[in-house]
Order: sequence, then structure tokens, then C-alpha cells
Amino acid sequence: MSYEKVAENVYAITDGSTRGNIAAFVLPSQIVFIDSGMYLPLIKEFREKLEEEIGRKTSALVITHPHGDHIYGTKVFSDCRIISSKETSDRIRQSRKDLTPEKIEEMKKNAEDPSLFDGLEILIPTETFEHRLVIEDFDEQLIIKRTGGHTEGSSYIYYPKAKALMAGDNLFINSFPWAGDPTANPQKWIDTFKEYLSLDVDFFIPGHGPVSGKKKVQEYLDYFEKVIVLMRKLITEGYSEVKVIERANELEFYPPRQEQWKDLSLKKWYQFLTTK
Repeated sequence: MSYEKVAENVYAITDGSTRGNIAAFVLPSQIVFIDSGMYLPLIKEFREKLEEEIGRKTSALVITHPHGDHIYGTKVFSDCRIISSKETSDRIRQSRKDLTPEKIEEMKKNAEDPSLFDGLEILIPTETFEHRLVIEDFDEQLIIKRTGGHTEGSSYIYYPKAKALMAGDNLFINSFPWAGDPTANPQKWIDTFKEYLSLDVDFFIPGHGPVSGKKKVQEYLDYFEKVIVLMRKLITEGYSEVKVIERANELEFYPPRQEQWKDLSLKKWYQFLTTK
């Protein structure tokens, strides 16, 4: 585990060691973490080292969305405010129920280092919001906003002074995005990309992949729009689901992190366009 200084008062782990990326925004009197990754010992180490380096304490954890690789480390922040959208909190509550001792033992069996799951416990957010929440600290702000897209509750955290934004899994830089969540919505995802581009941001921290700029966001926006336009055209012309997905699959883009992701994601987008 190693964290990088992305910009002044902005730190992140994006090397994949924590599975889902983690960010930390340093405000005048506090540190706010975004997402908790998957492995408790690594998250604990990041928090302790950053607090020692900066000389400030962590006050809050903001969760962008409810998938396991972004919430399994929440126990490290049991002494903090834990904040998410209401939709994300509802999903986390269910994930907590589903994380049985048997499931944890199975995860340990399949892990290279089983100790990374010792003490695993998902904490439920202590605070939720519907659409938007602002954390104020002296003359600085963090703006937290739910947009949907990757999941219905997906949110971003924007630090205007640092021109930095943590996107969670609405951004998969240099890989095909996972879009197979039951609540994934490609149109909201497209609208989210457009909102990102309207903000004064130099540093986009994705849920997976390296820190990037607006050029990468535009690249993903262009691809999403191309897929949706093609799918709508083929659906209108009466093509079958198999043929629509086959044609969409031919559009060139980054390979998925897992082989089945692309087909499952395109199938989800087809279902969205034909059932809304």
C-alpha cells in the first residue's frame, strides 16, 4: 500500500492494493476520507500514516456507492461520521445482512492473504442525504452530490479549492466500466459525465484506475453516447437483443477488468432502453 499526493490537500490510493480506490481530502481542521476500500489493515495504515503526516484527525468517511470493494473497510472509521446517499445506505444495510461468517470464511479461502479479512464488518452510514450535502470547514467546502449512473445512489465528492473530484465507480479509467448493477442507468451516467465536465476540476479520482483529467472523462462520455445511440437505432429497426449487443460489442473501447463484464454491462443497457 502506498498513497500519492494528488494535489495540495488531496491524497489517494489508486494502485489497486485496496481494490476500490480511496481518497482523502484535507480540510483546515479535519480529514475526510472517501470510500474505504476492501482490506482493513491497509485502510487502517493509510489513515494512521496520513493523520501523522498532516497532524489532523479524520472526522468523516463518505461512501460513493455500495459495492463491497468500496465499503468493506468501513470499520476503520467507526469513530467517524459515515455519510452516504439514502439509496446507498439502504443497499449497505442489505450487504451487512448478507455478509455472513460463512461468506467471510469463503472469501478468506480464496484470498492470497486471508488476514486482510480479519475483523471484517460492514458499518451502516450514520448520516444520509437525498440529493446533496455540503461539509463546511472555515472558508472551504466539500460538495457531495448523488447523480446515479453506476448505481442509483452513486455520488461524487467535489473539493472546489483543490479542483479535485472523487467519482467512485462512475469512472473506471483505462478499463471498461462495470455497468451490470441492477440499478445502473446509462442516461444518468451520461448526464453525470456532462456535469463533471461543467465543474472546475483538474483532478478526477476514479473508483478504479489512475487519476485523470477532463480529456479522459470526455473519452468515456463519447463512448457511452455512441453505444446508446447505436443501441436505440438498432432497437427501433427491430434487431434482436443478441444482435444489438453483438453490434455494440464491436465498438472499440478499453477491455474490461473481467471478461464477462462487457457483455453483462451491454445487456443491462439494452434492458434499460427496452423497458423504461
